[in-house]
Amino acid sequence: MNDFRQFALSENIFKALDALQFTTPTKIQEQAIPMLLAKDNIDFHGQASTGTGKTLAFLIPILQKINLNSRDTQALIVAPTRELVLQITESLDKLSKFCEKISITPIYGGVSIDNQTRILKRGVHIVIGTPGRLNDHIRRRNLSLKNLRTLVLDEADIMLDMGFKQEIDSILLNTNKDRQIWLFSATTKGGIALIKKKHMKDPASVRIIKKNVAAKNTEQYFCVAPMRYRFDALSRFIDTVTDFYGIVFCQTKILTAEVAQTLSKRGYNVASLHGDMDQKLRNKVIKKFKDRFFDILIATDVAARGIDVNSLTHVINYSLPDNQENYIHRIGRTGRAGKKGIAITFVNTSQVRRMKSLARMLKTEINPIEVPVLADVMKVKINKALEYFNELCNKEQTINGILDPLRASINSLSRDDLANGTINILSDTFLNGCDKEVEMPDFSAVKDSDGYRSSSRYEGRRRNNSNISEIVLHIGSDDGINKSDVFNHFINSKAVSRSQIERVRVIKRRSFVTVPSSIAKKVLSALKGKNFQRRRVRVGLIKS
Repeated sequence: MNDFRQFALSENIFKALDALQFTTPTKIQEQAIPMLLAKDNIDFHGQASTGTGKTLAFLIPILQKINLNSRDTQALIVAPTRELVLQITESLDKLSKFCEKISITPIYGGVSIDNQTRILKRGVHIVIGTPGRLNDHIRRRNLSLKNLRTLVLDEADIMLDMGFKQEIDSILLNTNKDRQIWLFSATTKGGIALIKKKHMKDPASVRIIKKNVAAKNTEQYFCVAPMRYRFDALSRFIDTVTDFYGIVFCQTKILTAEVAQTLSKRGYNVASLHGDMDQKLRNKVIKKFKDRFFDILIATDVAARGIDVNSLTHVINYSLPDNQENYIHRIGRTGRAGKKGIAITFVNTSQVRRMKSLARMLKTEINPIEVPVLADVMKVKINKALEYFNELCNKEQTINGILDPLRASINSLSRDDLANGTINILSDTFLNGCDKEVEMPDFSAVKDSDGYRSSSRYEGRRRNNSNISEIVLHIGSDDGINKSDVFNHFINSKAVSRSQIERVRVIKRRSFVTVPSSIAKKVLSALKGKNFQRRRVRVGLIKS
């Protein structure tokens, strides 16, 4: 099927689909919609991953079957989080744009229950809500399900993982026996099987396996970084991106708050999102993030569900997710709408094999990557300073006359004084704190022992470039040195500056430093015969 118009739908729904520019159904829509439309009563289980179009697969049949002559609640959609409830509601509002007199309302915690009560008492055709608040209304007899025709459990596996089994059971027990259950999940965990066995009658099933579920436009990496160095590693990755806009996922609410607070103290434009925040504040944070009021969002898995931003450059997993589905959900936040994205996962040395196994299961590449060296950070910050300075130079002066004394004083300065003053101002603004950067140990020795080589694919690192050369020192991590030792050895030679060092790589018996080809011979000459920590070390040149 290659056209929605092959379904038996009302013209008002077709008009809405045309307005949304939805013409071709996805696989889950193609298989589920005819089943859900064919019978007046059918229990159904759809297994599909995030991003397969499953929301529309149940919204279209629900909307088609609503009886506008009745004010009873005919469809109840239960979702795990407030954000997902609002996302489903927004989709349904757009789909029902041309359907007159249809009533829809979202029900979730963190907002006034009195307003929701008044709406429910008037009668609502379709209710979308979270398990906890829905049960509150059922207990208060604000929400009657005696004439319910369709109960949808969306992201049912996630709801069970979040501990909503009792709430789901309560909702199921309060529905009439003739209602149909449409269950949607990404997995078939034990709890799903129990719901099907206990509450559903001969359910029809559709299973959609999304090939290469990891976003094809997302480059995936993992970085070995013990927890004590992980925050500094995170800062390095953020600082080496010119226009970072991304989500950092943490496992717990406490860690989310800690990371956000520490980043904020260091001057990053950041906010956090977790389950302890009230709904009004959560909505405010999400809106500001979408509007680019801040660039970095620190979030837990649950809090970030329902956030839909198409222009994220990065997703960083502060730690390895608990399962494959959470990993897919997280990295799926970037690499959207045809844009490229980067996903980086921090791991301990013992988790390297899990990353390899994950890559095999997803049939994708998850390459190792090293923490950027200080030279990478300096280079990006210096470029930002120069861009800012050039903008100031070309900016029109809007205050005439008042600044004349300042102009006269500056004009009286010598060329050297003016240059030094400008550099100091830009340094204080853009490079403040770089001299206090923590020297992180080199983890490449550990990584090599796990049987893989580090990847050099990242912004600012170039392969097969005739303008760069690599200098090799015959000394490595087995000799007790790290990247910082090698970096300082080169700087102390006085033949190369910090900003000219492209990359430092240390393995067991060798160390490699990438520099511009134009100065490579000069650097090599300065290093020959120079002791490395009181040891004589052979040095050579490898041309790229």
